[in-house]
Amino acid sequence: MFAPADRELSGFSAGDRVGLGWPPLNALISALDALADVSDQVTRAVQHHDRQALETSNERAEALVGHVNDLLASMTEEDRSHIGAAGVSGLCERLAVGARRNAYLIERAWAVDAALMRMLVGIGKVGSEGVAAGYGDPSGQTFVDRQA
Repeated sequence: MFAPADRELSGFSAGDRVGLGWPPLNALISALDALADVSDQVTRAVQHHDRQALETSNERAEALVGHVNDLLASMTEEDRSHIGAAGVSGLCERLAVGARRNAYLIERAWAVDAALMRMLVGIGKVGSEGVAAGYGDPSGQTFVDRQA
């Protein structure tokens, strides 16, 4: 599992931005970097079961995605030609790693919640023989065979 802020996996560091003379690219890189940081905040929120932090992070991510889309729409062909040299692909890889990590954590949290709900619903149920049924016990015959 990747740790939050695992920048060595993407091959991108803040020093890669030094010397860029393209303001649109600088703005794009800053927005993508902020979006990757929000992805790390989502990871921490899921790990700590902090619903408020998760909702706040999601709202911030939605705003940043809108900002990135606006920046991309306003870029010229010349600006776009310098994207590869600006380290944007490294940021995109970092975002992909964060998205996979968060999807895994959220899926795992859902599975744990579902198992917990099944367990809670099953506690105290009376089985077919009048004995309290446990979690995951197979139920007995649920009909009466009148032809026997």
